[in-house]
Formats: sequence, structure tokens, C-alpha cells
Amino acid sequence: MAPPPTTTELLAMLDSRGLAATTQRLALLSTLLSIEEGHLSAEDLYRDLSERFPTLSRATVYNNLAALGAAGLIEKLNTHEGSRYGPVTQPHVNLVCLGCGQISDALIGDEGLTSVVERAAEAGEFAVRSVSVSVSGVCAACRAGA
Repeated sequence: MAPPPTTTELLAMLDSRGLAATTQRLALLSTLLSIEEGHLSAEDLYRDLSERFPTLSRATVYNNLAALGAAGLIEKLNTHEGSRYGPVTQPHVNLVCLGCGQISDALIGDEGLTSVVERAAEAGEFAVRSVSVSVSGVCAACRAGA
């Protein structure tokens, strides 16, 4: 995992989006922003955080995921295995394996993607907070095992 953001950085992120900084929300956001590769399920996050917060409820996890997603701080991907959550990074493509369910981010550095997003935003008079594109297919490991 990447080094977690500092508490000061997390507080600034939440404040900039008008979100209250609860202990559980800070822990959830820190965990998601520290992911180097892939995305986690709400259940994965609940199991991880409930070790540190024994009174944490699943409802708290889901409610905070919804709030962080609506604020554009995390992304939610719907896969054939259920919803997965990950950090919002620079514009990227999510590669979703239909075999094993693995999700990896491809940072393609393509000005074309940025251009398409900008044109779509202008046409819809839309304020973009984050950009990701999902591509479904089969990863190399699944192809090798098939």
C-alpha cells in the first residue's frame, strides 16, 4: 500500500467537500487512498476497520462510502462480483477482469481521454470531479489458465 495521507491532508479533503470529519470516515478515506492497486468491497473495508473500531456497523461503512463517492473523493465500480471502491486518481482506465474480478488502473496519459471528458462536460454544462473509464475483459493470468 502507498503511504497513507496525513491527518491534515484528510481533514482538508473532507473540509473542501463539506463533509464532517468523523473518526470512522477519516479511517475509511485513509484506507481507500492508500490502495496501490485494485479496489476493495464494502465487506473488505468493514472487516479491516472493525478490528480498530469494534462498534463500527456495516451501515456506517456503506453510508460513508456513499458520502465519499458523492463528494468525488472515491470511486465505486460495479462488477460481476459486486461493488468495489477505490481512490480517485488522475484520469484513468479501470481494467476489470471478467474471470477473476481483479481491477487494475491503467494510467494512459492520453490527452484524448481528457479531451473527450472536457467536450462532454461542456456539452452537458457539467462540473467534472473525477474521471474513470471501465473496460471489461480477461487478464493475462486468466487467459494463461484458460
